[in-house]
Amino acid sequence: MDPAVYRLFSLACPYLIAWLLFFLALTIATLIRRAYRHEEQVHRDSLIGGELPGLPLVLMHSVAFAYSCLLGDWLSMLVFGWWGPGFLVVAILVLSRRRVDWRRVALGTSVGCKLNYLILVGLFFHHDQLMPVFAYSLWIMHDQVRLAWLQFNADRTRRVVEDWWLPRICYPLFLTIPLFDERFPWRWICVAAGGVVMALWVWGLVRLVRRGIFTRRPRSFTDNLRDIVYLTQEPKGG
Repeated sequence: MDPAVYRLFSLACPYLIAWLLFFLALTIATLIRRAYRHEEQVHRDSLIGGELPGLPLVLMHSVAFAYSCLLGDWLSMLVFGWWGPGFLVVAILVLSRRRVDWRRVALGTSVGCKLNYLILVGLFFHHDQLMPVFAYSLWIMHDQVRLAWLQFNADRTRRVVEDWWLPRICYPLFLTIPLFDERFPWRWICVAAGGVVMALWVWGLVRLVRRGIFTRRPRSFTDNLRDIVYLTQEPKGG
């Protein structure tokens, strides 16, 4: 595999991380506003609001895919194809409002995303490019903070003890990468952001546990693209 592909991805990461930090700041501002107004109702979410923070990061996989093709690196092309052209195909289907029963492919996409994540992280570590790994975790953990505080949903975290996908524990752990890597751009800003995300995540989960809703599962499948990779069977109960 050509190291140039992974260096290219890493070179884009300062901009991707800045984008994610912007949305983290928006989330924090929303939480402060809700606390000031004593708002407790579920925050209305949308596909754009939920997916926009990670969209540039996901689209970078298509750039890496194209660069892999240009270099003739077919193995890297296969690795980046999942969240590259694969994501674009799914996005086109969703945006065209085609009725698709995602339950038919839910298990396959769930397993595919998990394996693809492990392969990508392993390759970035192998090529000593750690900024993408931090960017993945910042994206994923910020999403879990939003879910816990605005949707009263601990689904992503709770599934660690439901499907035993133990690599999920790496998501918060990889937020500490800037603390040990002096090459990071805006290193201490990233360290602080990782700490804030960790604190908000834990605090949000504690609130859900105290309210007795930590174990609440989604009631049903929806047309939301986010359900494709997480829901593998009909949830039982409310």
